[in-house]
Amino acid sequence: MDEDMRKKLLREEMKKRNHGKSIIIANYHPKYPESAEREYLRFVDTFMGIWKEVLSSNLQELKSILMEGDFHVDAKKGKENKKKRKKKRFGMLGIAMMKINGWFEKVHKALESAFGLFSVYSKISRIAQIGHKLTVKEWKKTVSKTLGIDLFEDYYAGNEYKILMEQWVSDNVDLIKTIPASSLDKMKEIVYTGYMEGESTTEIMKGMQKEYGISKNHAKLIARDQMGKLNGAITKKQHQDAGIESYEWSTSRDERVRRGDKLAKGKIDPMGDNHQRLEGKIFPWNNPPVVDRKRGRRCHPGEDYQCRCCAIPVFAIDTLDLPR
Repeated sequence: MDEDMRKKLLREEMKKRNHGKSIIIANYHPKYPESAEREYLRFVDTFMGIWKEVLSSNLQELKSILMEGDFHVDAKKGKENKKKRKKKRFGMLGIAMMKINGWFEKVHKALESAFGLFSVYSKISRIAQIGHKLTVKEWKKTVSKTLGIDLFEDYYAGNEYKILMEQWVSDNVDLIKTIPASSLDKMKEIVYTGYMEGESTTEIMKGMQKEYGISKNHAKLIARDQMGKLNGAITKKQHQDAGIESYEWSTSRDERVRRGDKLAKGKIDPMGDNHQRLEGKIFPWNNPPVVDRKRGRRCHPGEDYQCRCCAIPVFAIDTLDLPR
């Protein structure tokens, strides 16, 4: 039996199972790969823990450099103390800046060494494999429960999917590795500015600690955002491989679903970033819907920042091409 005949018989079989219908919306809601996201977040915690350890182990040296420009202060004279520090530090600015710059270079090298041993690439590759496996599992369930047929699983590990995965891994390695370097640059600015403005060593340390917290939250945001993008990209590829031209938008149906821009006093502007209004609507893959009417932003499920929505396939039996 040639391939065209096999496909024809398969389509006839699917129509019989679905009472002659040629257009079928999947009756299964694919699950978002929560466990892959949790794995990414655990990785982020470990990664940022290494950054914190390197920073903490070298912090006393920086404190000593900064305290060379400090003196015994009167707790009641905050502004006066700041002026005195500023004046004293101005006289030793060149030497202090050289020492501070040397400290940041030392920490930067220590970070590169620590992350080199941590093997960021292999760990993010593992996260990608977990995400891919879960997305394929949900796709197979969707097809099986809706059309009653089993898919050839190895097809979804083919070359095109490998290229998609490799690109995602490469992008994520770059994203994660830029966080400590970017954070270190901002910390340097905090130290330079604080030192020249006469801030106390304690105040400067608090500023660095705050910056670390911001960078850690940013890393977690990347983890959530990128897991949704990987899930969305694989899903789109699976649909297109199967000849599926449109999908039904489905949110994650929980409290994290975007329902519009937040305004003052708890009010919501539904014209803004709103995914809830797309729930249950059909969209073609060649024309993404507007997810944000205020800004005109268009996205498919998973493409928007931190989007956990999914695309429910609309099976057109006459053009369907599945690797059974």
